[in-house]
Amino acid sequence: MILTKEERYGQLALNNIMSCVWLGEWDRYEGIFRHMDEELIKKFPFHSHYNLEEVKLWHENHFFIPGDYFVSPYFSSYIKKGLDEHEERKKDLLCLIGLYEKIGFLYPLEKEIYPDHFGCITAFLGSVIQESIKADAEKDEEYKSKLNELNQNVIGRYIFPVLQVLRENAKPKIRHPFFKEFLNFYIQIMTEEMNETA
Repeated sequence: MILTKEERYGQLALNNIMSCVWLGEWDRYEGIFRHMDEELIKKFPFHSHYNLEEVKLWHENHFFIPGDYFVSPYFSSYIKKGLDEHEERKKDLLCLIGLYEKIGFLYPLEKEIYPDHFGCITAFLGSVIQESIKADAEKDEEYKSKLNELNQNVIGRYIFPVLQVLRENAKPKIRHPFFKEFLNFYIQIMTEEMNETA
């Protein structure tokens, strides 16, 4: 699917918003929404539940502090525990790190987070989109095509396969409506991204 420049910028903003939520980057999140049109804000159902103090607290409860409400933000947490699959996911993780290195994505090192964090993977997708925008400006169709393929590969290999398990795991644990709506939104967007290329 060929996207216009405006659509790619929209995808970039969307990925930035989703990675901000996963990573708890609330200043950046607020900055994005501060400059957004009111009609566009309505397209983000979770944002109407945004309250900084509550969201900060529940973000820690859901994604950092192991306990009753903890939902792992790492794709490797959702793999089957059989030996073969575990080894396969280790290879996947090494491949993911290799993909990050290909375009100079140093975010996991800069933020000191594991590379398989959903926020990190989503931020990487944003970097791929940024590179695609640059490739378009330079009229480098071959590189742009490779980046689009990379984008779909990352979603298809590191996000889409675990979305339903993530949803099932999160359903009884996530209490705050902001995160309930966000998780549904994230799953819907990533599923749509996957289906557009299927």
